[in-house]
Amino acid sequence: MTFNDKFKFLMDITNTNNTTLAGAVGIDNSAVSLYRSGKRKCPRNKEILRRMSDYFAASIKLSYQRKALALASDYSRFNHSRPLPEYSDMLYQWLADELPQTNTLVDGILNENISSSGTNNIMGIKSIDVIPNATSILYKSEGKKQAVISFINHLLTLEDHGTVYVWIDDDVYSIFDNKEILNSIQELLLRLIDYGYTICQISPSPVNTTQFFEEFFYWVPAYITGRVKSYYYPRMRDNLFSKISIIYPPHVAVYSDCLSTVSDNSFTVMTTEPAVISIKENEFKTFLSYCRPTMNIYESAEDVSKCFHRILNTHVNHIQKGLSLPPAAMPEELITEFLNNNPDSLGVNLRTSYQLSTVFDDLRNVDICPLATAEEVIAGHVPVIFPVVRQQTAVYYTPRSYAKHLQNIIRIMDTYPDYFFVPIQYDPDDNVCIIVNEGSEAILVRTALPSMVFDFNHPQIVQNFQEYLYKIANEIGYSDINRKKIRAQLKELINVLEKA
Repeated sequence: MTFNDKFKFLMDITNTNNTTLAGAVGIDNSAVSLYRSGKRKCPRNKEILRRMSDYFAASIKLSYQRKALALASDYSRFNHSRPLPEYSDMLYQWLADELPQTNTLVDGILNENISSSGTNNIMGIKSIDVIPNATSILYKSEGKKQAVISFINHLLTLEDHGTVYVWIDDDVYSIFDNKEILNSIQELLLRLIDYGYTICQISPSPVNTTQFFEEFFYWVPAYITGRVKSYYYPRMRDNLFSKISIIYPPHVAVYSDCLSTVSDNSFTVMTTEPAVISIKENEFKTFLSYCRPTMNIYESAEDVSKCFHRILNTHVNHIQKGLSLPPAAMPEELITEFLNNNPDSLGVNLRTSYQLSTVFDDLRNVDICPLATAEEVIAGHVPVIFPVVRQQTAVYYTPRSYAKHLQNIIRIMDTYPDYFFVPIQYDPDDNVCIIVNEGSEAILVRTALPSMVFDFNHPQIVQNFQEYLYKIANEIGYSDINRKKIRAQLKELINVLEKA
C-alpha cells in the first residue's frame, strides 16, 4: 500500500473527516484532502507524520478496527491492544514504510491481555465485587446497569475464557438509556472477545425497523470478530416482558424479569451460586433449542460468490442500495477493465451472477444508487465498486466510462418498465450495500476491511430491510413523473461528462 492508501484507510476506519484531522494535526483542510486523494505524497515533515500517528492511535479503540488494520498492514501486532505511545509508534513506522519485517519480530504481544483499568466506574455506575457462592439483589434500572457492568468486569478477571450466554429480550437502547453507557458496555464486550471469550446470543424479536437496525449495528463490531453466534426465536413474541439473562457457567449469572412498561420497578439478580447458575444455563439452552440462526456470515470468496449468485438469480422482486452505479447495469467493456485489473477477483462468478435477462425481467427491480457530480467524476474520485469482490487494484471512473454506464442505465429504464433507478447523494465513506429479495432473503455487504456478507432469512428481518429501503426510495420518488425527472437528470449529467 502507498502512503495515500494507508492514509485513506486510517481515515475510513476511524470515521474521521478532513476538518477533524486538520485540527488535530495542525495542517490545512486542503492538505488533508490532497493526502486523501493521492495528489500529495508522504509528508517530508516527520513531525506532521508523528502527530497523525498519535491521532489515529488514539482513535483506534475497538477490536474490529485493530483487526482491519492488522489485515491491511499484514502486521499481526496491530491486532492487539498496546499502550498508546507504542501503538502510535507502530503506526508511524507503517506510514513511513519503516515497519520491521515479519520474520524479525518477536511477537510476545500475541498473548497479552488488554488492561481493564478505568472500567470500574462508568458514568457514575460503580462496579460491585462478585462474591463466591453469594447472591446480590440490585434494584431499578440503575441496578440492572450495575449488574451487567459488574458481570463483565468480573469475567475480565478470570483465567478461563469460554462461552458467555446472552439473552436480552428487549431493546438495549431502552434498558441502557444512555449512549455513553451503551458505548462503554460495547467496548467491554469487545474486550471480553479480545480476551478469548465467545458469545452465544439470543436476539430480541424485531418489532419495528428502527429497533432492528439499532440493535444490529450495535452488535456489528462484535459480529465482525467471528466470535459471536446470534439466534432468534422464529415466532413473534408480545414484548410484554423485558428479560435479561446473562450467564457464564459455572461462575456467575445475571438475570431480571419485569413488565416492559414498569421496568424502573424491577430488580436484577446477580449470583455465583452453582445451583442457580446451572438452572439458568439449562433454561437458556432449552430456549436456544427452539431458535434459529439470525444470519449467516460469509468471508471467503467462494461463500460470498455462492450467496451473491443465489440472491441475484432468485425469481422475485429486488430492491437494493449500492455504493456506486449498479454493476448489473455496467457496460461489458467496464467489467472487462475491472477484471483485468483484479485477476484474483471473482470474475467468472461475477459474469454469471449479473445476467440482465434475470435481473431485469417482468419483476420489479429498484436500484438505490449514489449519483456522483460531474466534478467528482472529472476529478477521478469515483471508484467502480463491486460489493462482493475483494478489489486488489482500485478502478476509477473516467468521464467517458461514467457516461457510458449512465447511458446503459437509461437504456434499461427504457426497455424494462419495472426497473427503477433511484439516485441518492454520493458518499465516499459509505461502506454498506444492502440487497433484498422481497419476502425471502436480505444480504448486507460490508466492503470495508474486514469485508464480509451478512445473510438474513428471518421473514421479519427481511421485511425490516425491505421497509428501510422503500422508505429511502419513496422519500426521493422514483415512479411516474419522478421516473421522467430521473431520466432527464441522468441525460443532463451525460451531456456534461461528454464535453469534459
